[in-house]
Amino acid sequence: MSFPTGQDELERRARVFRRLRIGVLALVVGYFFLPYDVQVVIPVWLLFLAALGLELDFFLGGYLQARRGRPAGSAPNRGPQDRDLSDLGGAQWHDPEHVADYLDDPEAALEKEEPEPEPVEWDEPRRFEWRHVVEALAAVAIVAGILFYASRPEGWDAVSGRDRARAEAAFSREATLIAGHPARIGCDTSGEHVGFVQDADGVATVGGRLAYVTPSICDTLYQLAFKHRAQSFSRTARAIAVLAHESWHLRGVRNEGLANCYGFQSGVQVGVHFGLSKGKAHAMMREQLATNASDASGQPEYLVPSGCRDGGAEDLHPTAHGFP
Repeated sequence: MSFPTGQDELERRARVFRRLRIGVLALVVGYFFLPYDVQVVIPVWLLFLAALGLELDFFLGGYLQARRGRPAGSAPNRGPQDRDLSDLGGAQWHDPEHVADYLDDPEAALEKEEPEPEPVEWDEPRRFEWRHVVEALAAVAIVAGILFYASRPEGWDAVSGRDRARAEAAFSREATLIAGHPARIGCDTSGEHVGFVQDADGVATVGGRLAYVTPSICDTLYQLAFKHRAQSFSRTARAIAVLAHESWHLRGVRNEGLANCYGFQSGVQVGVHFGLSKGKAHAMMREQLATNASDASGQPEYLVPSGCRDGGAEDLHPTAHGFP
């Protein structure tokens, strides 16, 4: 019967930890596909500690076994021990034939000339394998790299406090122009007023002085007004329309469809103030008007009224062409 050598046991242990490393990497990747509310509960450093703990267990476990007197990963020697062989007369007791002869005729077996002892092959101690170290370091580095890259501040979170204040002041100036009285636009980073839970990009008190929009809307407007880049045509158009829409609520317009209609028209000037050409600002707001029916699917209160057209009852500039 053969038993695994220390090196065989080490390889088996390394294969197990290799599978565990793959499992940890899968958890890290899967983490970023979880709903935002779940990600908030699970901190990213916990995943890094899981990967680090796995590698520490691999190496410290082997070190502690070696400290206890047996090389880590080596199989126990189940054959006769050196002390027993010495008492019995030598290493020939490893030979099954010699043992059988002794059982048949003990005296003859003991008198038989002892052959030259052959070296006994003991279980190999664990050899240091650099490839195991490289695998461990690579696994930790990959996990750390993914978590570092994915957990970096993005969007509105990456904007400094000073630039946030400048951006909100610029948004508030546009809201004041539309509302006809001092107004302030706040970026709701707390999620208490708007966002995924409230299923709204913005909210305002009708006739009031304060409105909130989501951080995503704020970041899109910030990128346009201060970085002079549009993240995408539709996304930028949507952000401008939301700001103008909430500003019309602050002016006193309660009807959602009418606030949309007026917002699309006022959004042209907002886009120009934020650096767009007049032609591009018109094109963006025309897109918002054209997609209003599909965007308001399931929410008919957001549909613009029939008079929201060139020369219609809701045309803010009936003598000008190029509605909105």
